[in-house]
Amino acid sequence: MKSPLALVCASVAAFSGLSACQKSEVTSAAPAPVSAPAPAAAQPPPAPPPFQVMASIQELMDAVIDPSADALWDSVSITETVKGTVFHQPHSDEEWQEARRRAIALIEGTNLLVMDGRKLVAPGSPVLDQGTSGVLSAEEGQKLFDAKHATFVQFARALREAGTQMLTAIDKKDPTGMMNAGAAMDGVCESCHLTFWYPQVIPPLPADFGTTKAVPHPKRIPLSPG
Repeated sequence: MKSPLALVCASVAAFSGLSACQKSEVTSAAPAPVSAPAPAAAQPPPAPPPFQVMASIQELMDAVIDPSADALWDSVSITETVKGTVFHQPHSDEEWQEARRRAIALIEGTNLLVMDGRKLVAPGSPVLDQGTSGVLSAEEGQKLFDAKHATFVQFARALREAGTQMLTAIDKKDPTGMMNAGAAMDGVCESCHLTFWYPQVIPPLPADFGTTKAVPHPKRIPLSPG
């Protein structure tokens, strides 16, 4: 028979063990603490573009587009003289190669024309022939250029296509094809100039035209005598 003291000690030990088990169960059932999310890594700044726009549209036209186009137009022609028809075209390998260089410069020059950030003229510079009747000022031209930039891009693409047509004709040593490409180039250039350089706007006739004393009614001109 166990003594009362032994029973008390056994009861205390059993109670202590039960408490430890219950505490262990409660501790193990508790959710793990949520750790704070790691701070997002700082994004590196975007890399600068691999190009730098320096020349204006006008400067690029003067340095690349115009010299290339003029050389191509001058490289092939048909002239009527008192002695007959004179055909002019490249003949030697060097002349064909020079024409090819000019065509490549023209084609690649059209890509330079449409680069973002390129202005119509350099800051503080006037437009060529500014002050001539019909020629837009630098400010007017830039405003129109900004408003119709998509149209300018279309002109540049059309010029590139004409230049590619020219290059194909040169590689085939086809002077007739070169003349056709030259005509296409001329049409694109003039259309672009009429839009952004010297727009030709014919003002409408006044509403009272032919009814006032200051502006007499136009007389009918017969198509044939009598």
